[in-house]
Parts: sequence; C-alpha cells; structure tokens
Amino acid sequence: IEDFNKAIELQPDFPRAYFSRGQSKQSLGELENAISDYSMAAEQDKNYAQAFYYRGGAKFLLKDYQGAIVDFTSAINVKSDYAYAYNDRGSAKKMLEDFDGAIADYNQAARLDNSLAFVFNNIGSTEKIRKNYEVAIENYTAAIKLNPEYYMAFNNRGSIRSEIGQYEEAIADFTKAIELNPEYAYAFNNRGNAKFKLKDYKGAVEDYSKAIELDEAYAYAYLNRGIAKEMLRDDKGAIQDWEKAFSLGIAAAQVYIQQSR
Repeated sequence: IEDFNKAIELQPDFPRAYFSRGQSKQSLGELENAISDYSMAAEQDKNYAQAFYYRGGAKFLLKDYQGAIVDFTSAINVKSDYAYAYNDRGSAKKMLEDFDGAIADYNQAARLDNSLAFVFNNIGSTEKIRKNYEVAIENYTAAIKLNPEYYMAFNNRGSIRSEIGQYEEAIADFTKAIELNPEYAYAFNNRGNAKFKLKDYKGAVEDYSKAIELDEAYAYAYLNRGIAKEMLRDDKGAIQDWEKAFSLGIAAAQVYIQQSR
C-alpha cells in the first residue's frame, strides 16, 4: 500500500495505482476504503471495467446488493463479454430474490464462457430454490464435468437427490464430496440426513458426530443427531444434543426437549 501511496502522490491521475491500492485494501478487509479507491479509478477512467467490477464485488461483500448490481452493470456496459460480471450480477440478483434475473445472468455468463464450473453450480443452486430439481441436477452435473474436484457441486447435487428421495445416489454424492474435502462438515451432516431416511440411524449418528467434530458450533448437526439418537432409544443423549442445539439458537429443539419429558 505504501508503494501505491507514493505512486499516487507522484502521479495523482493514475487510475491503475488507485485500483491496485483498492485491491490491497480489500485483501486486508478494508472494504469501504477499497471502494473509495475503486471509485477514484473509475472516475479517472470511465472505461475501467475492472474498477467497476471490483467495486461491485466489495459492495456485494457489504451486502449492498443493489449497489453491486449497478456496478456490475457498469462493468458489462464497458466490456460486453465480461462473463464474471454477469455471474456476479446474477448472484446479487439472487440475494434480492430476483431468481429469473439471476438465471438470465448466469446463462449469459455460461454462453460467454462455458468453462466456468462455478457458473453452472450457481444455476443449479438457483434452480433448486425454484424447485426445478432436474434442471438443477443437470447443472450441478455440468459443473462436476468441468471440475471433477468440485466438492461443493457434489454436495449440492446430493442435497437435491436427497430432497427428491434418491437417498442412495445422494449418499454417493456426499461421500465423494467428503473424499475431496474431508473437512467439509456440511457434507457429513447431509450424508447423515440421507442415512437417517434409509433408517441407518447408527450411520447417521456417526456422520452427525463427525460434522460436530469439524464444527463444534454446528447447531443443526446437534439437532439431527438428537433425533437419530432418539430412534436408537438413547433418550439421555438425545436430550443433551437438543439442549446444545437450543443453546446454539435452534428454537425448534425446545419442542423436542418438551416432548421427550
């Protein structure tokens, strides 16, 4: 940052220096200061697509989704084939629950660059919200084909398969996600849910326990493990898990506690 400060001091009309200093500030978590530098870069060079794009990204992180959309749109107006800007504008629209708009932007990003696995994952996640499950599965599968080590896409595809009752297939996806990232607590919890549906309560408890081992504050894993323990007639263990889930903010756990007494 000091080098960029010096460069700007020597040449105040140096948009690249403002942009690079903004990137450095953003890497340090100084989002508001980064936005100021991106703004200076964009003001000095109205065709600086990256400055608009990065400013949009910083606004997104600050949950200013509408502001992010404005900036991503400015980036696209300068660079019409900016696939990343379309993708990120889609994500901002998704956060505002404009799912149709999000899908339109993700699809345009995919048309511009069909090698971006995360774009297809984003389409899948949005189609899941719209309950277009088969379309979602197709897009997660496309993401996996592009990146066979994309553990989140395996987990996401497994979640849909579990939701539509394809529990064995879901378990296979969650297992693959775990193989790719053994520290991924969500996949252990989700695999536990699928095992529970198949009445493999012992296997479910083992997976929930692993999720908790990886994330001691994973409230839903405690809730779910309590339910599985109840099915194994471990009432004391179930209550202990529900009490922990309740202490971590899961209000529904209180219902299970009351019903068990």
